[in-house]
Amino acid sequence: MSFMNRLRRMRSHIKTIIGMPNYERYLFHQQQFHPNDPVMTEKEYYLFILKDRYESGKVNRCC
Repeated sequence: MSFMNRLRRMRSHIKTIIGMPNYERYLFHQQQFHPNDPVMTEKEYYLFILKDRYESGKVNRCC
């Protein structure tokens, strides 16, 4: 595995740990499972995630 691939994977893992959404993972999922659905732009995706996290009424903290 190349250095850049390792760096991308590490970055993805860190984002997952701190709860940051992964746009690349979203794109891959859309392509694999929903190829005919429209794809959100990166900005739309982050706004959607933020709205879901903070306005959904679900508990959004660990304690």
